[in-house]
Amino acid sequence: MTALLDKAPLGARVRIARIDWDAMSADEGRRLREFGLMEGCEVTPLHRGSILSRDPLALAIGRMKVIIRARQAAAIEVESAA
Repeated sequence: MTALLDKAPLGARVRIARIDWDAMSADEGRRLREFGLMEGCEVTPLHRGSILSRDPLALAIGRMKVIIRARQAAAIEVESAA
């Protein structure tokens, strides 16, 4: 079962199943690829920007922490990594 990364529970490790690269600009896609966000990669959502907003979203990718926009996270389908 897949869900969108922007809805994934905080602290739960998930695996990227699919990324809709057409939903973002070329620069956004390049930036995410540089961070290592690709199909098959495991990430852990850490926290969101504020109580009133889901933007931005902090992720752990291995030992690295990355911040992405909720709009970008909504273009990424994930599945449980367990």
